[in-house]
Amino acid sequence: MTARWRIRKFILPYAAVLLLADSACKSLAAPTIIITNLPTYGSTDNLAGVVLGVDPAAFRVAVFINVPPYGWYSKPTCAQALTVIQPDGSWSADITTGGADTNATRIAALLVSTNYNQPCVLGEPFLPTNVFSGAIAGAVVTREYPGVRWIDFSGYDWWVKTSSGTNQLGPGPNYFSDSTNNVWTDAQGWLHLRITNRSNQWQCAEIVSARTFGYGSYRFELGSRVDNLDTNIVLGLFTWSDDPAYTYREMDVECSRGFAADTNNAQFTVQPYNLSGHYARYCVPAGLVDSTHLFTWQSNLVTFLSQSGSYLPNPNPTNVISTWVFANASAVPQTGDENVRINLWLLFGYPPTDGKEVELVIKSFQYVPLGSPQPALLTNLSVPPNGPVQFTINGEPDRRYQIRASANLLDWQDLTTVLATNNLVPFQDDNLAGFNQRFYQAVTLP
Repeated sequence: MTARWRIRKFILPYAAVLLLADSACKSLAAPTIIITNLPTYGSTDNLAGVVLGVDPAAFRVAVFINVPPYGWYSKPTCAQALTVIQPDGSWSADITTGGADTNATRIAALLVSTNYNQPCVLGEPFLPTNVFSGAIAGAVVTREYPGVRWIDFSGYDWWVKTSSGTNQLGPGPNYFSDSTNNVWTDAQGWLHLRITNRSNQWQCAEIVSARTFGYGSYRFELGSRVDNLDTNIVLGLFTWSDDPAYTYREMDVECSRGFAADTNNAQFTVQPYNLSGHYARYCVPAGLVDSTHLFTWQSNLVTFLSQSGSYLPNPNPTNVISTWVFANASAVPQTGDENVRINLWLLFGYPPTDGKEVELVIKSFQYVPLGSPQPALLTNLSVPPNGPVQFTINGEPDRRYQIRASANLLDWQDLTTVLATNNLVPFQDDNLAGFNQRFYQAVTLP
């Protein structure tokens, strides 16, 4: 076990079927709200979820839906704008109390106090800033709807941006394609973005996360060189909200030379970029294929880092490419309905100067919440006579857990890495041949 890993829990030999207690697990997680049942598009099922880290009696859930082209609405109704949380932390809300509600594409569930008293939302193009500022946690998600291509990347759902006909979209402006020629994942799960030239039209690529993540660390690992990009090509790794509040809640890592004489090829930005002190240029070394670029977003601070190779929490200084701290607290965006976006596009819509198509690989995206991780429990152990061993990781949403096994508590084997998209994550081990006993541990990755 490396020093940056923390052992969370053991299951003793499956023949003995014994769980060890962990008193540290009694501490509460940070206030969190999770949507556990997102009704499919067109369904009249209720929205449901769970809250963690709070006294359910002291809080409520404020639910909103966005029905294009009509806008955002409070749900279930203005007369019943808040949903009660049950003693076990669960909640359920009817989100189809109007004529077109089944066509909602975005849904927001915010954790608010019992004295929350914001005006009812009726057809607003964006959720008011006061709605988000009155919440201590939120879950905002886009659900799959007809006419949009979706992909799975790094354990999260993303939709693929496209433009139709002669309609150009920003940034650029450019034509964007959802074709598998422009956006796809390979057998390793790596994302490929490609700018193509089809029928004399240059087509760019962009994916958008289905959900909002909020404050935390956003990490992007590249599997391609960026030092040799054409001067008209930009790789964007950023947050974005269609709401103009806080300059669209945009924070960027961008890889682009901008012009031929520029000795730098990347930049960190907290928008608006044209204000003094809102961006920092840096240079990704020539020939570097594997690099990680990240920013950690807090309510009053944004810290940027680029390093060679995969992410390490305390990298050797020789692996650090660049760092930058944006400490203008009054200009730091506040979290709301932003998404994560990854795109490959053409500056001002101009074609590459060499006339060649280009492809870049993004190996992974990782989001990690702020703060120290809470201890996890391994529970609900099931040990049939002939296997498999099954248990539940009772952990913290958006943490990644390395599941390891041992026959003697000395020699450990890495089985898999699990992303906790919920607080309860099932695990199953089918490979029990030759073992008289088996120990397990869940290790929280940094």
